[in-house]
Amino acid sequence: MTVSYNDMETRTKIPISAVAEYHYCPRIVYYRMVEGAEEVNHFLVEGRLQEEAREERATQTRDSVRQQIKITIASDYYGITGELDIIEEKDGLRYPVEYKRGLLKEAVNDDVQVCCQVLLMEEVTGIDIPAGYIYYAKSASRRKVLMTADLREMTLDTIEAVRSVLEDQIIPPPVNDERCVGCSLAPRCLPEETTYLNKRGVAPKRPLPSDSLGRVLYVDTYGAYLRKREGVINVSKDKETLQDIPLTAIDQVVLVGQVNVTTPLLTELLHRGVATYFCNYSGRLTGWLQPTWGKNSLLRLAQFQAYGDTEVKLALSKTFVCGKMSNYRTLIMRYNRSLNLPELSAAADTIGRYMKKVSDTANINELLGLEGIASRSWFESLPYMIKNEETDFFFSGRNRRPPRDPINALLSFGYSMLVKDIIGELMRVGLDPYIGFLHSAVYGRPALALDLMEEFRPIIADSVVLTAVNTGMVRPDHFENIEMNCRMNESGRKSFFQAYRNRINEEITHPVFGYKLSYRRTIELQARILAKVLRGEIKEYIPFTVR
Repeated sequence: MTVSYNDMETRTKIPISAVAEYHYCPRIVYYRMVEGAEEVNHFLVEGRLQEEAREERATQTRDSVRQQIKITIASDYYGITGELDIIEEKDGLRYPVEYKRGLLKEAVNDDVQVCCQVLLMEEVTGIDIPAGYIYYAKSASRRKVLMTADLREMTLDTIEAVRSVLEDQIIPPPVNDERCVGCSLAPRCLPEETTYLNKRGVAPKRPLPSDSLGRVLYVDTYGAYLRKREGVINVSKDKETLQDIPLTAIDQVVLVGQVNVTTPLLTELLHRGVATYFCNYSGRLTGWLQPTWGKNSLLRLAQFQAYGDTEVKLALSKTFVCGKMSNYRTLIMRYNRSLNLPELSAAADTIGRYMKKVSDTANINELLGLEGIASRSWFESLPYMIKNEETDFFFSGRNRRPPRDPINALLSFGYSMLVKDIIGELMRVGLDPYIGFLHSAVYGRPALALDLMEEFRPIIADSVVLTAVNTGMVRPDHFENIEMNCRMNESGRKSFFQAYRNRINEEITHPVFGYKLSYRRTIELQARILAKVLRGEIKEYIPFTVR
């Protein structure tokens, strides 16, 4: 390995942990070092606890063996750096001891990590070190690693391979084997899904867990006051406690209207990665406090490049519109199984006919024209699907800003709730919710969130409205008219939010992968797949459609 002095000084030092990880899974190295992924699981937490226990003692001598704990060394020549768990000295010989939380085993990646430590120590001391050790906590025993010529050569080659990942910034393909089981990065990596969509593997067996369980604290009581108190969120009004909710039981907070919240609570929520959304009484999203945005600037650069590519932009826009039209048509046909109305049959046929024309559209304007026809057919069908026993729920067409009747008030509120959740998932993935493809980049418009919302609008928001009205979850006395603005009162909002929460947490079978997951998790999954399309990992985006 020949490196100039200037290169030695300026190049990034690679953590020796990344060198070891590359031998285990190159994709982990990409996500950790290029995208700045920070996901953890119980294995990593357990390892950190063991590490903290060791750090309580900096130096110790036992049975004529002297141990130094946590020594950081960097090498300009090799371009690596690392924090050595333990350096032992016995009979004048010094060698590293690497701690692992698991059972004793033969593992090349562990050997490479110890070899990196030896290289660092040899550069500092100028003394050859013939071996190092790995201590396995669950076995309470150690394994000796000989520094053979083959191991040294393999380690140097791996260092250069990691450097290529950093410099080329190309995502290695997923390993998609037993190594993925229990990996903290699997929900981001989607190894089975990525392999399957690229037609190189079988359908995934089960969905990967999300780091969000969709537990939402929704507060819209006028004058309510939220504060942090001994591990709980205390909700009160006029100094009387309404409810105490454990902070550990919350993934998202939604505050509607005149609700007060303390700075210490907001700080704690951000520290825990919990977003807080602020809405007005019509459900319109006015803003949010989001934990630190993902570090994946490369993904956003790819998103911006796709926005400037006319062909890519049009291709993605077509998928969003097709997804929306397909789900509109499916929902109409579902209702018409029991209603058997010619008007609904005609609407489904119209949407189906124009959906076939989407692939031939030459530009966004043509596409928006087809989308407009489908939306008009949907809203013309809506009155036939509403149990219109109450004249207050008569629907004569879509209107907004402000909505002038209960159905439009419900639709606007539902769309606001949905776009809020989609914004959160896009930011979780690392995408910019304001740079879209179908919707134009107007100041203040979350265009990408609106794009992704198209395929979910019929089956979540519109479906919730129909369910809430037809089952009596919302009633005429849940609405009030103020200066030609129809909106739900507090009781109505709580009833509708319950219907919305029931729907978005409902489990369905994914049409492509065949496993069951909630609508909320499906939104996250679609956002991650879109990200992989933008980064070139997957060739095309497939919208989520129901049967």
